[in-house]
Amino acid sequence: MAVKRRSELSPAEIKTKTNYIIERLLKLDDFVHAKTVFIYLASRSGEVDTRKLIDNMEGWGKTIIIPKLSKSIKKFKRSNFMGWDHIVKNNEGYYEPIVGIDEELTDIDLFIVPALAISVLGQRVGYGGGYYDKMLKNIRAPKIALAFEFQVFENIETDVHDVRIDRIVTERRIINSREPQKRALELL
Repeated sequence: MAVKRRSELSPAEIKTKTNYIIERLLKLDDFVHAKTVFIYLASRSGEVDTRKLIDNMEGWGKTIIIPKLSKSIKKFKRSNFMGWDHIVKNNEGYYEPIVGIDEELTDIDLFIVPALAISVLGQRVGYGGGYYDKMLKNIRAPKIALAFEFQVFENIETDVHDVRIDRIVTERRIINSREPQKRALELL
């Protein structure tokens, strides 16, 4: 259902909803205080577009880390964002940096990830490769998913290896999935 709805979004709807999501993200202490941010590059039709956010983070002096898919080792490599002229579309259709290194992610203050569907409990479903789950399984830094409201569900079925997300930011609200007493789903 979420995939179909996402594919029906017009570019104008994506832009408007993305702008609201970014506005909410910018208010989060986790984002404000993060010096080094790992963030995905929107590649799929109807994804929350991270381009404007990345451009703004550059101006704010944040170090931006982006993923490079390494199918041979079945995980993401990391790359410092060096500008859009260093980004290419790979064979799977994902935008990624030309070069990535296989290095630990312990210096990252915040992870911003995509979701195909996500529950208010932080149960995230991606595209089935498990790359984000492998990357995030031992990470203690905050994990935030950017999603459109129609991608958020009360509960979804996930696998045992799926890593929960701490917060979900949509165009309507910020959901704290780790603290049930605060999950009053503050509407902003």
